[in-house]
Amino acid sequence: MIPKNAAIKKLNEEFVLLKEAEKTVFSRIVNKLFQVNYITRKKIADANDYRFILAYKEIFDAYFNLADFELMIERHEEVVYIKNVSTFNHLRLKKEESILLLVIRMIYQSKMDVVTLDENVEIYLSDIHDELAKIGYLDNKRMTKDRLKPSLQLLRNYNIIDYMDKKLQDDARIKIYPTVLFVVKIESIKEILDHLDQYLQGGNEVEETDED
Repeated sequence: MIPKNAAIKKLNEEFVLLKEAEKTVFSRIVNKLFQVNYITRKKIADANDYRFILAYKEIFDAYFNLADFELMIERHEEVVYIKNVSTFNHLRLKKEESILLLVIRMIYQSKMDVVTLDENVEIYLSDIHDELAKIGYLDNKRMTKDRLKPSLQLLRNYNIIDYMDKKLQDDARIKIYPTVLFVVKIESIKEILDHLDQYLQGGNEVEETDED
């Protein structure tokens, strides 16, 4: 984090030099980050925004610094997100949402060794049901669509996953973005399983994430 006086100076010196079209793009991306928090080049609709952020990184740094946010750029995974330095604005997940997020993170972890850097991890909805059954969720009863859909929509809203099939049939394809790595910062599947055990044994506690 740079001092706020330095951030103001940076904005005064460099933001004013942008063309009007670039200022419009800058403003749109800032609002997008505040809304979805995660941007990845691996999502086609976000690719140009990702490149724009890298091109004008110092201006974005200065702007978010003034709002007590830190711009995080994970170049290896091609992910950009913002993090509140005072831990404000965190999204509180329900137990069911946390379990689904951890299951998706576990599936992503298991697929990482078989995809290249330029590929996305794609799975079927049935893979999620299978993993939920393996961990004994709902005593091996399937999660109903009415309970599953809001959780999947929440994850899609934050650019963690994407899917097209609104009916959510078993053969619905779900794309998992590398942003999930920075929502659930866990190094091994064992750690994920330990967290899942805690949720399955606990009550209706909620999980705090880095969403803003």
